[in-house]
Amino acid sequence: MRRPRHRVERARTARPVLALLTCASLLALSAGCGSRLPLKDFEATPSGAPAPGAALPPIPIGIVTSVSSPIGGDTFTGPLYGAQAFFKALNAQGGVGGRQVKVFTCDDSGAGIGNQACVHQLIDSDHVVALVAGSVLDYAGAGYVSSQGVPDIGGITIGTEYDQYPHLYAIYGSDEPRTGKSVGWNGTLYQTTEVYRYFKTKLGLTKAVVVSYNQADSARYAAQLVQGLKAEGYDVLSETVDFALPNFGSVAAGMKADGAQLLLDAMDTRGNAGLCQAMASAGVTVTAKVTNEQNFSEQVRSDYAQTPGCLSALWVTTDARNYEDTAQYPAVAAFRAAMQKYYPDRQAQLSEWELLGWAGAQWFTDAASSCGAEVTRSCVDAFMRNGKPYTAHDLITPSSFVPMPNPPTGPQRACLNVARWENSAEGGKGGWVTQVPDMNTNCFEVPALPYRP
Repeated sequence: MRRPRHRVERARTARPVLALLTCASLLALSAGCGSRLPLKDFEATPSGAPAPGAALPPIPIGIVTSVSSPIGGDTFTGPLYGAQAFFKALNAQGGVGGRQVKVFTCDDSGAGIGNQACVHQLIDSDHVVALVAGSVLDYAGAGYVSSQGVPDIGGITIGTEYDQYPHLYAIYGSDEPRTGKSVGWNGTLYQTTEVYRYFKTKLGLTKAVVVSYNQADSARYAAQLVQGLKAEGYDVLSETVDFALPNFGSVAAGMKADGAQLLLDAMDTRGNAGLCQAMASAGVTVTAKVTNEQNFSEQVRSDYAQTPGCLSALWVTTDARNYEDTAQYPAVAAFRAAMQKYYPDRQAQLSEWELLGWAGAQWFTDAASSCGAEVTRSCVDAFMRNGKPYTAHDLITPSSFVPMPNPPTGPQRACLNVARWENSAEGGKGGWVTQVPDMNTNCFEVPALPYRP
């Protein structure tokens, strides 16, 4: 999901709303943290400089990931693999100014107490310069990270911490005050409507359906979807099912009677599979089923294997390059080559989140490179706050961190990338095919709509 330039909750949001948040209240797990290099490996010689002929000390960074959360082992790990692949490739080329990057990983188990343990370990014991490409369920340690002035770069925004605290830098930038007090502007966030505008103007869609569970987080996100759709003039059908015993047959019947063309949801993979099966049984099809950025992956091949109708209607929107577009973009090709080299067994799990982890690692590396011989937290943080639009070498739309004291008013210019799943039966190789000439020119003037998280 993107919060920069007022883009908060969008149909392609990276926040996997229900699959993550419905389990949050059930988590009470301890942290299981990654291996640590002894502190002596970071200690300088008495003069403060390496001994003559000695290797330069490594630059320690940390990655916190909810690897072993009960949501599922691969739900959060994409950014972790992408960032690690980047640092492996970087170190193979000599690192940053001749210094290797030492990566400390920590699994917070998807629990707040585990997250706090991870950030204390990485900051207090491992003395990391920055956190990079984090993807966690419950960022309970965000306040401590901010209080210590540790830059957190390229995080995936599951919760609202990146909308609240200074020194936390989400992958798509932000212009919110982020004073540490309230989220957004005095507790209010904003969404823009470019996703809905795209499908209205490019595909001519006017009738949408939003499906959610009877659960607070799912219902809240669904309300934001409905708000954005109605602002763009859609006729919207809202359908709610029971989380434990969902009646998707009734939803499919409602969709058929309403003539729904655009399908969005606030459900997990299980719910989407059930809905697609009900749609197939009822003979219901839609022009576009828009999924979120977390599902921009190879995994949809198996998730929708039994419902080819849903798979062929699958679309996704993002603010980054399509991880399939290796021929057009050198940075994407470098990402795919490194993933193939260092994690060849993950080819069937490749995802946009892995590309975002790579982009976050690139952002840190450029920040560290600006520091010269003294790579410090404050220097890296200053780079992140320089206000210059950043693209991670043409991987993401231009992003920056320039706080605005007042919330957005009037139309906002918002750009996005769009991809559609192409079945092999359609004549191609099968996979995600980009639908726009360039994400940086696929832009719309759209309203900014307030909501309370």
